[in-house]
Amino acid sequence: MNKKVETIITILKKLRDIETFNIKEFRDMVGDPDLFKFLTTKGYNDPAEQSITFDLESKLQISLIALEHGEEIEKVCKILTWKEFETFTTNVLEKNNYLCIQNFRLKHNQKRYEVDIIGLKKPLILCVDSKHYKKSGKSHALKKACKKQIERVEALFRELPRYIAKLRIMEWKNANIIPLIVTLLPEEINFFEQVPIVPFFKFNNFIIELQTYISEIYHIQTKIPEYTLLREWNP
Repeated sequence: MNKKVETIITILKKLRDIETFNIKEFRDMVGDPDLFKFLTTKGYNDPAEQSITFDLESKLQISLIALEHGEEIEKVCKILTWKEFETFTTNVLEKNNYLCIQNFRLKHNQKRYEVDIIGLKKPLILCVDSKHYKKSGKSHALKKACKKQIERVEALFRELPRYIAKLRIMEWKNANIIPLIVTLLPEEINFFEQVPIVPFFKFNNFIIELQTYISEIYHIQTKIPEYTLLREWNP
């Protein structure tokens, strides 16, 4: 491991416990002036307090820098958690005016399913799975994840009338249900069986441009049945 990557990994480990550093102490910790200058662009500087703060998005950006400088994905993934990816994904969707529901559970044909995040913005229902795979076996794992996400989307489609209130789409007339995978892997947007596999650093742009190429990705277009309170009543 070269010195620059070693420093970045040290910072990532410290970010597990604290978000804000004294700017002088942070400069001393980094050492390399060029790296210090670059890393400060990823945080939020407070000149009055002489401090710099790194939020979750900053932490993920710093993780990407480590990967770009040759650090192993496995090592970075040990520092980051699955929950951090879920939170980041939710934040991006909410910034783009999606209503988010985390850990959405449903049942179809006696089988239970759970979607990490559902993003709702009329007429889109995005079913998102947040993953940070290890390098070894990633291709097989991603293909498996895409198949499972399609299965979840199809289950939701079949059971949609039962979950209209839970999804808060009572006023909708139609919907497009779309499976997505968001990952740490620093690669280009990829597809498997038309399911998008989106690197986290491209997720925001992907969401902004989603409507322009929705016809090219896997989705289920459906009408929303008229909602009544009786539909949600299970005697």
